[in-house]
Amino acid sequence: MKKKLATLLSLLMLGSIAQAAPYYTGVGCNETGDRCIFGKPSKRVLQWSRKGTTQELGERCEKFIESIDARKKDIASKRALDLQYKKFTYSWSSEVDNNGRAKIVCNIELHSELADVKIVGQKVKSLFWVCADKDSAGICKNYASDCEKIRQEALKGENVLDATIYRGASLLQGEICDIYAATVK
Repeated sequence: MKKKLATLLSLLMLGSIAQAAPYYTGVGCNETGDRCIFGKPSKRVLQWSRKGTTQELGERCEKFIESIDARKKDIASKRALDLQYKKFTYSWSSEVDNNGRAKIVCNIELHSELADVKIVGQKVKSLFWVCADKDSAGICKNYASDCEKIRQEALKGENVLDATIYRGASLLQGEICDIYAATVK
């Protein structure tokens, strides 16, 4: 009798643990949203990263998490939102800031535990031929400060959790900065 009661109690406890949002939904997908036969992205999980200085993001990305958490609370005051953080990592980039320290890269998975609330990473704008400043050599159509201004404007948007700048380059378009925003839909 005691074994049956203990087994029942453990099953109830395991059943009450919240499952993470699935990556994919569809035919053959399990609870975690993987191993699908025919699955489509659920848009309930967003892998988000941001690179910056330790003054901006914190020594171990604590300011990065606090910023997302503050925006999450603001959005949750207006609408239903259950957001979980999973698989948090940080690393050091090869890029050095003005103080001589390596920039930090923060990575996190944002999981919406509500089926009707999606988290979408969408491109706000791309700028081509981007230079660091006006004294930079080469073809300069835009500057790094322009990318930062657009990122700050994107943060003012409704239901925006965070905004980041991804950098790239192309032979025909020079250095590129893409501004992305993580938005709750």
